[in-house]
Amino acid sequence: MKQIKTKDSSLTFYNARYKDHYHTKSGAREEAFEKHAKALNITEKSNPVIFDICFGLGYNTAAALDLTGQATIYCFENDKEILAQVLKIDQDFRSWKMIKEFIGQFLKDNKTTYEKGNIRLVMLFGDARKTIKKVETKADFVFFDPFSPAKVPEMWTKEFFKDIYKKMKPDSKLSTYSYARFVRENLEKAGFRVIDGVVIGRRSPSTIAIRSSKD
Repeated sequence: MKQIKTKDSSLTFYNARYKDHYHTKSGAREEAFEKHAKALNITEKSNPVIFDICFGLGYNTAAALDLTGQATIYCFENDKEILAQVLKIDQDFRSWKMIKEFIGQFLKDNKTTYEKGNIRLVMLFGDARKTIKKVETKADFVFFDPFSPAKVPEMWTKEFFKDIYKKMKPDSKLSTYSYARFVRENLEKAGFRVIDGVVIGRRSPSTIAIRSSKD
């Protein structure tokens, strides 16, 4: 893990195994807010249920908590090495202390649920393609944030998107940074309606996928 400061002064890491960064170098904190939490307008729901798929450093969850102050977030991750980095850094989120407490109790005591006031965080550790099938609660919003499709194509398949779709409420929304044609096609084949997200840090827009209200 190589630590890197992005252009908005927030930190990210480079994963040598996958040869990929966890966030855009234009701004890791900015990406969490603008491409995920704000892009999905998560404040439109009171106490929303959110799936953070590929939790990583937890920035997307932190951004969601900063905006809502109340949420149930299911955090999908399969790498304890990146989770350990959370405990070593301090970042500019009001909820960062909670993120560190949540990850600390998971790594030290294998405690998967953290609750404080109207906030509930649940760690689902392992392959997200398998753990998604175990979740009984359905999501209002999904942050989909794996490594790039070129690095982990198995995470961007029609089959996985279908499994996610089944776990989402009618009219719920998914955000991802990828603009790749095959990603959008797979989302559509899984049942989503796809629209452009924001343009930040790159020329192409991010992607918003909307679950139909009719299914």
